[in-house]
Amino acid sequence: MGLMNATTPPEDVFIAWLMHQPRNADLVAAASAEVARLQRHAQSHPGARRLHELFCALINAKEASLRPQSSQSCQ
Repeated sequence: MGLMNATTPPEDVFIAWLMHQPRNADLVAAASAEVARLQRHAQSHPGARRLHELFCALINAKEASLRPQSSQSCQ
């Protein structure tokens, strides 16, 4: 994803990240790593905050599909 920069919309970064994941990848684990990496920046940068939200939404959706009664776990 070398062409991404600070002006790339977070949604484009997220889609590029998702498309580059290996087939059968553990998306919850991979997205959790990105959430941890973005945690510090999400407080002060709107783009990082939005990207953090997108990764959390992916985590929550994947976990909900495994356990339909589960509550959201990514904050």
